[in-house]
Amino acid sequence: MMRGQLYYTSSNRDPQSGANLLRLQELNLRTLVQNSTTLEIMNVNYATMSSRVPKVLANLTSLRYLALASCDLHGTFPKGIFLLPNILFLNVADNENLVGHLPQFHSSSKLEELSLPYSGFSGNIPSSIGNVSSLIGLYFGGCNFHGPIPYSLGQLTKLSILDLSFNSFEGQIPNSLRNLTQLYQLGLASNNLTGEVPSAFANLTNLRDLDLNSNNLHGSIPSFIFGLEYLEFLDVTDNYFSGSVEVDLFLKQEHLTFLQLSEVDLISHTKAHHNDSFPQFIGLALQGCNLAKFPYFLHNQTKLQMLGLGNNQIEGPLLVPSSLLSSYDLSSNRLSGEISTSICNSTSLSIIHLESNTLSGKIPHCLLNLGNSLAMLSLSQNNLRGSIPDTFSSTCPLKMINLANNQLQGQLPRSLANCSSLEVLNLGNNLITNTFPSWLGALPKLQALVLGSNRLYGALPVEFGLGFSKLRIIDLSNNKLTGDLSIQLFLNRHAMGVQHQGQLDYMTASAHIVISGSLIVYYLNYYITIRYKGRETYDDHILTIFSSLDLSNNEFVGKIPESIGNLMGLQAVNLSHNNFTGSIPRSLRNLSNLESLDLSCNQLSGEIPQQLTQLTFLEIFNVSYNHLKGAIPQGNQFSTFRNDSFKGNIGLCDSPLSNKCDDSKAQSPPQANPGSYDGEDKESSTLVDWIIISMGYLCGLVVGMILGRIVTSRYHEWFVDVFG
Repeated sequence: MMRGQLYYTSSNRDPQSGANLLRLQELNLRTLVQNSTTLEIMNVNYATMSSRVPKVLANLTSLRYLALASCDLHGTFPKGIFLLPNILFLNVADNENLVGHLPQFHSSSKLEELSLPYSGFSGNIPSSIGNVSSLIGLYFGGCNFHGPIPYSLGQLTKLSILDLSFNSFEGQIPNSLRNLTQLYQLGLASNNLTGEVPSAFANLTNLRDLDLNSNNLHGSIPSFIFGLEYLEFLDVTDNYFSGSVEVDLFLKQEHLTFLQLSEVDLISHTKAHHNDSFPQFIGLALQGCNLAKFPYFLHNQTKLQMLGLGNNQIEGPLLVPSSLLSSYDLSSNRLSGEISTSICNSTSLSIIHLESNTLSGKIPHCLLNLGNSLAMLSLSQNNLRGSIPDTFSSTCPLKMINLANNQLQGQLPRSLANCSSLEVLNLGNNLITNTFPSWLGALPKLQALVLGSNRLYGALPVEFGLGFSKLRIIDLSNNKLTGDLSIQLFLNRHAMGVQHQGQLDYMTASAHIVISGSLIVYYLNYYITIRYKGRETYDDHILTIFSSLDLSNNEFVGKIPESIGNLMGLQAVNLSHNNFTGSIPRSLRNLSNLESLDLSCNQLSGEIPQQLTQLTFLEIFNVSYNHLKGAIPQGNQFSTFRNDSFKGNIGLCDSPLSNKCDDSKAQSPPQANPGSYDGEDKESSTLVDWIIISMGYLCGLVVGMILGRIVTSRYHEWFVDVFG
């Protein structure tokens, strides 16, 4: 080791897995720096320390280079380190549990690169940042900074990279950024920025990367952006831009390789010629741009790796412009015809998203055996027919399969069992004829299984209770399943038995492309169609903590097992429109996260358990058309339920029903002694029988008509979007 250096290179990271190889203890690191008062360079990137940053580092006045990226650091970062008199390079990126605030910077600072991305730093950026005139690179992406972007950033005239993306900055983009004429990368994505794109950006003539996506910017996309000569990467999606963009403007950008626009009209005043020279895109997304046909310049895009043309009005057959595609999203258009086998030439595909079109014909056999990278296949809401090909490869990499809302027939292919990475399988609303495929229980990562609205038949086998340990979304509604629910069915539902807490993350698939040496990751949320209260609800954001059970509209019999109370993570339960008998399980009180419970249209008897009032998140409750009796529980959420939740139970009384409980109404109807009927008794019995029969008949009529609205205090927007 050279004098004055502690130098561990990036070889500390395994090149195959990306795992950190070097592990240092906090005590050893502190001891080492305490005895190195002349230390100038410390590079321990990717060394797993699981420790705090020792305050003694702020005493190393000779330190020029400090690299602690991805070291699993925690605690508060000492402010004094920022103010070391000779520090030039400071990098603590990818330490999400490392928190801290920026200090007041001095004009004597020599800092040239300050890198904090994806750490826990927060607060405002102080205006004194403008004193650090030596700064060349400022990387603050993925932190918790907020407040306005300081005007003083315009004083950093040597700055070449400014990344403030994925924070909570607000207000307008300061015009002072016009002074940053050396800037070639500007990242402002995923903030709360407002106003228009400053005309001052026209001064940034060296700009290569401009990312403004996911803000609240408005106005038109200024044409001068497309006049930036060296522009390679441009993303302005998910804002409130209006007006139109002339295609010819960005087609003149010879260096432009990645372009993302959304919700603006694309217009062209010229016709294409075969000898025209177009930019060779690597990534192109024109979402919701009112396109009626494929852009003419796509036919020459042989280098294209990512194509997103969703939410347009494109008609005609599929176009596969490049064999290098990694992500292919043409969802929500008017595409027709069969899926061409030419798509299988793109062996690097990670995402295929063609849902909500009018594609017809059969699923190509090669599509299910496509390379080793395909993670997401969504062909739902088309007119596909025939059987699902039994061609899933032995190394099937798929994580999400969505073939719902087609006309697929036959049995489930056994080769599906090869997809050991599968997390979501949605085959709802087809014509699949099968007994319950218990062999899917061997898939170790399966979390969501939607087989509703098919032609499944027979009883649920015992094997259903032995596998599927990760399953948390089950939809078997609207089939012909029979038999009772054995106790074992609910004993191995580990994922449903966990009460989830934490952030609202969504299940996603990703595709990777490389542009000018930079890794670009394109994410797409998993999509699913859930059968809920007699209707299909489309959910384009599957929460990683959501858990539901839907066995409605089948022919199940017997009692609802008390073991259902083990599924404490459930948030929605629908067992309606079956022939369940017996009482409502008291163990349902254990489902403390429950927000929707539908037991309507069964043959349940007895009283509604008073313990259900403990379900303080319950927003939808329906036990209508059963044989329940006694007083309706009062208090908590039960005070919010309407008459419709209880109708069709002649023995129930008290609020919200108009009939109040008394000694006669709160007890079971009197049973007549057999053989002692007189005419009046027989007439009453006939009337009661007629009422019960009518209740069953009415129950059949209300399929799809009992609609509820979840207004949850925890995930209001998501639940309203899915179930509202």
